Amino acid sequence: MTCFDLKHRRDDLWQALYDLTRHNPWVSTAFKECDAALAELSAIDRFWTYPGRGVQIQLTHYLANGQYTSFSQLVKNCYLQMQTGSYRQQIFRPFHTHLELLDRPALVDSKQLKPVAVQRSKPYCEVLLVHPFAESYEALYRQKLAVFKAESDEFIYDIVLVNSAEDALTAVLANTDLQACIYLNHVVAATLASGDVFAAHTKPLLKTTPPVQMAQSVEVNLCRTIRHVRPELGHYLISEQTAAELPQEVRRHFDRVLFHLDPFQELHAAILNGLRQRFSTPFFDALRAYSRQAKGVFHALPLSRGASVKGSPWINDLLEFYGDNLFLAETSSTQGGLDSLLDPTGAIKQAHTKAAETFGADASYFVTNGTSTSNKIIFQANVKPGDIVLISADCHKSIAYSVMLMGAHPIFLETYPLAEHDLYGGIELAQIKAVMLDLKQQGRLHLLKQISLTNSTFDGLIYNCEKFMMEILAIKPDVIFHWDEAWFAFAYFHPLYHSRTAMSAAYKIRLRMQSPEYQQFYAQWIEAFEASDAPDKWLLALYPDPALVKIRVYSTQSTHKTLTAFRQASMVHVADDCFNPSGFIEAFRIHTSTSPNYQIIASLDVARRQASLEGFHKVRETLLLATQLRARLAASAELGPYFAVLDDQAMVPERYRDGPVELTACGLTTLSNSWGQSDFVVDPTRVTLNVSLTGMDGSGFRQLLMTRYDIQVNKTSRNTVLFLIHIGTTQATIDYLVDVLHDVASKLANKLSSDQRMRALSAPRQHPTLPEKRFFHPAFIAFQGGEFPPSDLRTAYFEGANETMVTYIKLSSDTLAQVQAGRQWVSASFVTPYPPGFPVIVPGQLITTEILEFFQHIKVKEIHGFDAERGFKVFSDAHLQQKMGAISI
Repeated sequence: MTCFDLKHRRDDLWQALYDLTRHNPWVSTAFKECDAALAELSAIDRFWTYPGRGVQIQLTHYLANGQYTSFSQLVKNCYLQMQTGSYRQQIFRPFHTHLELLDRPALVDSKQLKPVAVQRSKPYCEVLLVHPFAESYEALYRQKLAVFKAESDEFIYDIVLVNSAEDALTAVLANTDLQACIYLNHVVAATLASGDVFAAHTKPLLKTTPPVQMAQSVEVNLCRTIRHVRPELGHYLISEQTAAELPQEVRRHFDRVLFHLDPFQELHAAILNGLRQRFSTPFFDALRAYSRQAKGVFHALPLSRGASVKGSPWINDLLEFYGDNLFLAETSSTQGGLDSLLDPTGAIKQAHTKAAETFGADASYFVTNGTSTSNKIIFQANVKPGDIVLISADCHKSIAYSVMLMGAHPIFLETYPLAEHDLYGGIELAQIKAVMLDLKQQGRLHLLKQISLTNSTFDGLIYNCEKFMMEILAIKPDVIFHWDEAWFAFAYFHPLYHSRTAMSAAYKIRLRMQSPEYQQFYAQWIEAFEASDAPDKWLLALYPDPALVKIRVYSTQSTHKTLTAFRQASMVHVADDCFNPSGFIEAFRIHTSTSPNYQIIASLDVARRQASLEGFHKVRETLLLATQLRARLAASAELGPYFAVLDDQAMVPERYRDGPVELTACGLTTLSNSWGQSDFVVDPTRVTLNVSLTGMDGSGFRQLLMTRYDIQVNKTSRNTVLFLIHIGTTQATIDYLVDVLHDVASKLANKLSSDQRMRALSAPRQHPTLPEKRFFHPAFIAFQGGEFPPSDLRTAYFEGANETMVTYIKLSSDTLAQVQAGRQWVSASFVTPYPPGFPVIVPGQLITTEILEFFQHIKVKEIHGFDAERGFKVFSDAHLQQKMGAISI
């Protein structure tokens, strides 16, 4: 397997050294391999504090002088310290490696891989110091900062020193423990030592960073770049200029500016305070404090403080199962240090502010009843009756319901089909532009208010948000973007996904619109564009007018799906130049319970803390496991005849791809290069497995996994099963899944002869047509004319609720034959099968042959809006005739 990233390579090198030194007697080949591994480590290990430059020198000395026993002992202790994390827990004094301790035998019990003696654990991190003379000043900084270290400090930190911008960027993308950066003046852009490592492992991940501003210093440009790739880090400048001399333009880039004369005490305090601010969880802290206070409870909730549970012989097992703290924290009070979700002024408001900072939003809000409600809030806040909205045909049902509730007129954007895999893709940018230009030609573009797209889709298809929004803004510069990121909250914490999340794309577009370089480019482009009489010029890449653009972007996230939060925990993030806070809060109150669950709110606060402090590390590990799984499945000869992982080639047509993606090339830099400017890419953490060659459909295979192997999966199609790799996935989980698939393959191999397998492989496979385009009855078209008329969903819904206006049709071959012969039936309800989990039919929509065939072939028990006995609810002919008569009059 190829190198995943620099940290992965470093881990492999230390593992190789450890394995080589475990074998006796020493042989010449081991010497050569150790020497090669040490040489490579010398270029890599400097981006981490532990074990440090001194250990590298000592190991080189031992090896060169034939002191193999000492070499082996030092390698063993260092490796096991890194494996157990013991060095994080202050076995050593701060800022000192203590070679004399690392040289001792049995520092760590290698059998149990546990530290021999560990003090009470505190959170540990590392701080990057970018100094023009790093090696010369390393000892000084360690000695000076160690003076201010105290037992009362909440956190343990150590420092990594580098002397160039390239090394600094390499460090922040390789070392997941880094939590802050310190800059000095006169830092160089690059050195000979940094070149190869930077070019191979770091540069490809920086393609989406803002352009360098030549008028600014290296340290300012470096700070800007690091803020983009890892926005959670703290930034501190030690300036050689005086406070009066330092320009405000420089100051604004840093969280704190210190001055050259003895800055160490202030620097230590600034580092700890920066960590403290991100570690703080205002509402969770307030809830814990509240639960510890003695109270007389005279409000709602009998189970508050466990009052109705304790002493009950019938339900005391509830207390035994959940424990005291759950009940101590249950209250309906908004006083005593707590806060109101509907009118936050204290702890919840502070938690909202921290969430906005973490996710790069102007404002963020916690929602306790899921992204379904978050989507309704967005529509309630932004859309009014009669507005036109563009929504993806495979949108979550809550979006279709939101459109109906608001009385807006939707135009459904059709996804490209993946019929072979029984899946839906994404919405083509060309289709969105075509719909908008059609509205413009009709004189109705001003009615278009909002575009709602799903990113990523359930199957892991990710949009190039920046590219899509730029071209759409070129046609309507004030349109509102609503990105349903229910499955994508984690993506904000790794630079691989930058430009492909709502808030990161909004941030980049804002920077571009303010850039003099872009403004000059636009002036030249628009002149050429307007002068052109080419009929297809609107189909080419379009660029928005920076003087007209209003960034209006909303993101809704199911935090609980991909970050650490309880079920129903959701967030709304806003980046809106025209934001109306009072209007939004009113919409928020309409759809939010007056008795929200405090446990969910607290878990959102903690999810934000974890994402801020270790999101980069957690997502990096998730990507490693996901790409490892993909590579192992692709490389297995035993699994090949039965399983295939769907990659970008399988799920993204070539016309939307910027370059080829090799499934087995699992390095981050390779992945970043291959994604390029592709319209769509497949999220590596969503592993869709084609199981059709096993002879089972997706539903049957899921049942096998659950009943025989205790593996749970969420989504299947006729031919596929989806495995979600997230921050809770472990290496053991991945190993178990691979073992299970091998076991299934082995059983299938024993069951089927080679001839049967060959016939199964060569047999033509029928792929039932997926419903693609939606057609609406003229009685439920909002505006006549144009190629893409919007529907009147609300009228159809409420008329469909009147039993005198509807009838029912069976899902049968007779019904199919009638439709094929030209008979028209119009749905009077939403029909949503699980899976795929979105409304295949909506009120007012014509029931087509493709729809009936689709429902005949799906094997799901849960279909909302379909009556198993009576069938589909449709409008009666009499009602439709009456409607059409009224329209003609």
